[in-house]
Amino acid sequence: MAAKLRAPENLVIDFEPSERQYELWKYLQPNACPHCGGTIENVFVGYDREGHPQYKPQCSKCGSQNLPQIILGGGAAGGGKSFVGSVWIISSCMRFSNIRAVVARKTIKSLKESTFNTMKTVMRKWGLKEGENYKINNLEGTVTFWNDSVIILKELEDLPSDPNFERLGSSEYTIAFIDEVSEISERAVEVLFSRLRWRTAETFKTPRLLMTTNPCMTWVRSRFVQDDDGNPVECNESEVFVRFTLYDNPDEGFRQIYEAALNKITDKATKERLKYGNWDFTDTNVAAAYWNFDGDKHLFMNLRERVYNSLKPLIVCFDFNVIPYMGSLVVQVDYDKKKIYFLEEILGKQEEKENNTPRLSRKIRDKYIGEKHLGGLIITGDPAGLARSTQTEDGTNNFTIIMNNMRNTTLRPEIKVLPKQPPQLTRLEFGNALLDGYDGWQVMIDLRCRKLTEDLINQKKNPDGTKNKTKVTDPKTRVKYEKYGHLSDCYDYIVCLFASESWRRFQTKQTTVVTVDSTIEVYDGFSF
Repeated sequence: MAAKLRAPENLVIDFEPSERQYELWKYLQPNACPHCGGTIENVFVGYDREGHPQYKPQCSKCGSQNLPQIILGGGAAGGGKSFVGSVWIISSCMRFSNIRAVVARKTIKSLKESTFNTMKTVMRKWGLKEGENYKINNLEGTVTFWNDSVIILKELEDLPSDPNFERLGSSEYTIAFIDEVSEISERAVEVLFSRLRWRTAETFKTPRLLMTTNPCMTWVRSRFVQDDDGNPVECNESEVFVRFTLYDNPDEGFRQIYEAALNKITDKATKERLKYGNWDFTDTNVAAAYWNFDGDKHLFMNLRERVYNSLKPLIVCFDFNVIPYMGSLVVQVDYDKKKIYFLEEILGKQEEKENNTPRLSRKIRDKYIGEKHLGGLIITGDPAGLARSTQTEDGTNNFTIIMNNMRNTTLRPEIKVLPKQPPQLTRLEFGNALLDGYDGWQVMIDLRCRKLTEDLINQKKNPDGTKNKTKVTDPKTRVKYEKYGHLSDCYDYIVCLFASESWRRFQTKQTTVVTVDSTIEVYDGFSF
């Protein structure tokens, strides 16, 4: 097959990148330092624990060892990210013989309907002829060039039957391009990157994996763009992020037409994400359990700095799940104005071994002692925490453990917990009612409460209207856990307990079942 193909004649390659496209392009060039243009060499850096010599790529000219190998081009739709990827893959296959370039998306269907069409357009525009200079095998999902280089189309969807992507097997590739990487798991990316070793030493010198995406709320954002507090991420060595907007596309005619289309989008969050490349967007999902949540209405920039009062009590609500993290929400309530301020979320992360009640309690204690909080703490959370523990000690529960680790004369922690679990359907409806301004309340959430926001957006409903608690499996640990719903449960407990009069009235309208004892003085000892 490949023997019948021949090199093209009279090629016309008219790739004229914009400044931002060229920035991305430089990171992709073979055997070239993106900082000074020097060549790449491997230098000896020492021995591993078994005595094997270790080497690291370094620029022979400027000495830099920060040579990006995993590159993210992310931002607004229409910025020309995928076009750069297509040009890079095709030109690399033309430049080097017998290399293997992977182009991937979540599914082969989406790949063939989008990215692959762009690649075929580029090849036609440059004068390459199918059947003469290259051959497409739709069955195998390959494009073979006259010089035996090949583009391989790959599907990277997570499959329960193949959580470790063993379908990639012992395959060896040279370079890779993943379009719409927001649809792909971090595990899939890492496995594919580990397979970039075919003729790498003779061509690119270091593996190169290009990823492109529009703004998203997945692992991509926290690894490459910004952390959970919204601060810019300092990328790991050998990784880099190039930010795109629509205006980075050099095709003015395309920009004008596409911008007009984006301007017709009525949803503000979608427009911010697609037109301006805003990574702080929040979608409103009407099919979600919290259907009244609206990012434009309920999220506020720097809310904590604006409303926090160190002389008033802080409500700290615990969720006692330990995977993927143990979580807590910190709240203050203004009863005069009927505003509930969700100031911050404090997580006990598994990788830091803080996902247990003692460690998270001490973390919160030390934080507020350090910040000189004088208004006291009200500790609340899942009522089941009164009866069971995530610890091994007999005769204790989560709340006694919290008190043992947080007891302090300055913070003066006090426990206030619902006597039992509120009915899930009713509390969910009440939570939505408050989001919609029920009984004059306003729910205000600091934009940095990322996990709570993800819960409010992504938590789904069951057919009976209750929360869907579907579990997922961690591909590394093989442990099953609920992906969403941990901090939204805290939201439920907080609004039911601390907007108790409204909660009682709401229940009276909905059902005759009352789950809060009307004699409970939940604010006893504290003055807001």
